[in-house]
Amino acid sequence: MKRQKNLENTEKLFEIVALIASSIGQKSRLKILQLLSQAPRSVEVLAELSGEAIANTSQHLRRLYKDGLVSVRKDKLSRIYSLKDERIAFFIENLFDLAEHISSDYLQSSNQIVDEEIKNKKDIPTIIEEIINKKAILLDVRDAYESEHTCVEGALTIPLEQLLSRAKTFSKNKTYYLFCRGRICSSASEGVNILRELGLKAYRLQESPLTLKRLIE
Repeated sequence: MKRQKNLENTEKLFEIVALIASSIGQKSRLKILQLLSQAPRSVEVLAELSGEAIANTSQHLRRLYKDGLVSVRKDKLSRIYSLKDERIAFFIENLFDLAEHISSDYLQSSNQIVDEEIKNKKDIPTIIEEIINKKAILLDVRDAYESEHTCVEGALTIPLEQLLSRAKTFSKNKTYYLFCRGRICSSASEGVNILRELGLKAYRLQESPLTLKRLIE
């Protein structure tokens, strides 16, 4: 009897986990969760950033809320959504890491976003050491809102649209490591190209802000 009960509970656990996986494993909802891993957002902003219709975004958020992946609060007339647990952000990053290792199609598309030449080849501890010794600068090229909500210690925040004007005063004796939302964000790549055109030594990091934050702290 006990063995049968254990089997039933095991099946139930698989069912619960499969439900969460199916909620995450849909392209539009995955995009929404990746955006929320940067900062809380309203339905309207999420729709604009993800390229989805507001009605579709709202529908996806209802599913994510029902499955316990996001939380919501009211802010005047808006409803602001955020991740229910920070571990969701790390799980998503691990999914992309897995895809990078097992899918040739992923690699082909990824290489269109991130040129192999501008990728960082050093490990994070080495980079941190360079930053501590003032040989390198860590640059966050996301907008100020995202940078504020997922702040990385020691990083200099310069939104991409301001980078060209600000970079003209940068020292050519330092190395610049740029990051944005993670490996599928193109802003850091654009930033690296801007700095290299100015004759600066620059590389992009693939790690997400939350991962960098955890590694640095």
